[in-house]
Amino acid sequence: MSKKRIFVFKMIIVLFFIVLIVRAGQLQLYMGEYYYSLSEENRISERPIAAPRGRILDRNSNILVSNRLSYDLYILPNEIPEGITAHLLIDKISTLTALNKEFLMENYSQGDIDGSSAIILKRNISTEDMVVIKENYDGLPGILVNESSIRDYVYGNLAPHLFGYLGEIGVEDLRDLRKDGYNYSGGDIVGITGLEKEYETYLNGIDGIEQVEVNSHREQVKVLGIKPPVQGNDLVLNIDFELQEYTEKLLQENFLYLREIAETDPNLHTPTGAAAIVMNPNTGEILTLCSIPGYNLNDFAEGLSLSKYNDLMNDPLDPLVNRPIRATVPPGSIFKLVTGTAAIEYLGIDADTIFNDRTAKFYIPNWSRPYKNWKRYAEGKVRFTDAIASSNNIIFYQLGYRLYQEYHGEKLSETARYYGLGKKTGIDLPGEKSGLVPDEAWKRQRHNEGWYPGDSVNLSIGQGSLLTTPLQLIDMVSAIANGGTLYKPYLVDKIVDSDGNIVIDYKPVINSNLPFKKDTFRILREGMIKGANSNRGTSSRIFRDFPVKIAGKTGTAQTGTSRPNHGFFAGFAPAETPEIAVLVFLENGNSSAYTLPIAADIFEYYFGIPVEEEEEIIEDSSF
Repeated sequence: MSKKRIFVFKMIIVLFFIVLIVRAGQLQLYMGEYYYSLSEENRISERPIAAPRGRILDRNSNILVSNRLSYDLYILPNEIPEGITAHLLIDKISTLTALNKEFLMENYSQGDIDGSSAIILKRNISTEDMVVIKENYDGLPGILVNESSIRDYVYGNLAPHLFGYLGEIGVEDLRDLRKDGYNYSGGDIVGITGLEKEYETYLNGIDGIEQVEVNSHREQVKVLGIKPPVQGNDLVLNIDFELQEYTEKLLQENFLYLREIAETDPNLHTPTGAAAIVMNPNTGEILTLCSIPGYNLNDFAEGLSLSKYNDLMNDPLDPLVNRPIRATVPPGSIFKLVTGTAAIEYLGIDADTIFNDRTAKFYIPNWSRPYKNWKRYAEGKVRFTDAIASSNNIIFYQLGYRLYQEYHGEKLSETARYYGLGKKTGIDLPGEKSGLVPDEAWKRQRHNEGWYPGDSVNLSIGQGSLLTTPLQLIDMVSAIANGGTLYKPYLVDKIVDSDGNIVIDYKPVINSNLPFKKDTFRILREGMIKGANSNRGTSSRIFRDFPVKIAGKTGTAQTGTSRPNHGFFAGFAPAETPEIAVLVFLENGNSSAYTLPIAADIFEYYFGIPVEEEEEIIEDSSF
């Protein structure tokens, strides 16, 4: 080999080593930090530890809602090897299991794809899917199944509208919660209805993180650190579990019985729903809140099929509707307490004012159509409190017309609004409706008409365009019971953390102090006491000899000439020193008469009175 060739060969070798040294220097001096970081990211993986959701307990510490074991499916982006994509893994999972590919991809796309954190693909996968995925771990690098928990509604059919159910977070809720600073991701399970929704950010725990070192095969080498999860806060309710369970069972049995007898009686319509509320009239605490028909919350917790959900949505009885706060219907004769208030305050009526019902009919001057009483006979001369007791339509027509003559209907609508009608009570549940108190401004806007005498006459007995919720009515009656304080109804007594520390201790909130004389409430209470105890009282057949003195008002609300009536009872006890207020509502239940045995049983249970067989009441009435 010539010297020239040897020289060229040596130069090539020298140049090779120079390039090698320069490249090594570049990698170490200029890019060393980048590759060190990249190495660390590949070496360290963060795996989630699901936090249990807070529990829900009653006022006596009975656990009503808790959690039980489930399995969640995650994808770990930084543990996916080169040459394999998340799409490929998800496709493989959907092939191996019953999990929907599009659903998994949607949750993946809503996660932090470029980060090191795990992305939830599906919560509460079935045990069968969990086993299949774990058996195929070797072929699913970057896929993780972790133990977690799902809601356990201890008494699945109890108070579903009260507790509410959970579901996958929606796009709007995700955006709103993130905007408010909460750390939620696509696929997270959140409250959709009821207390679960209202107190979502308190009930929801904070997930923990396990930081692990993995080798080149993505196998765990050791645990580097753990940030433990923080369990969600518990809700302690004002609800009395035993009273709630008893009332709900009682309401359900009576509802089904009335539907059964309506099938064979051509004079009766079939009821479509029912509600019952028990409230402390001195604080606003809700002891019982029932809506019939209902559903099983554990069906939602375990994953309700689309067909079963559609069945619930399309059920003509609307089992998903929370009737105490969402049923907006005319209140019927319970509204006579509002008319009575306006009459005392603005017309100078007192307990002993005498009215005359001569013909069981009332005529507006120069109008030919008579307004009739629910009774078929005239009562003659009637004291005002006796008119409340017997729910005499004629007397209240007269009062409604007088209020129109002097105030053009303004004072009657105004009085209703003072009692909280036409607006939400503010109860700690989502979806409450406000109802409607009509007046001239509303009528002109809605119908382009003025306010006529007949509008005031209809309104005086709780008919016409007036719409109220059962909760508004028990709040109104509670204000009469306590002498003029309108409380905000509330379900949660306190929020407590996992160590038993009180996070929030709720106190009674006064929505308003009613601007009426104390004597006004005394007169109304006297009329309600007579209603439950005097011979002419509309509820005295049930309550006249009751061991505890009851004050009550019935209401049968007409919904049309050929449509069924709604039935109401609202009252409180003991009449002189009220402890509880009770409201029973039968949607399309024909008559308030059918509410009375239900209300009596609730009072008996609360006061520990031995329950006796009540006289069956099956009659038509419109009081």
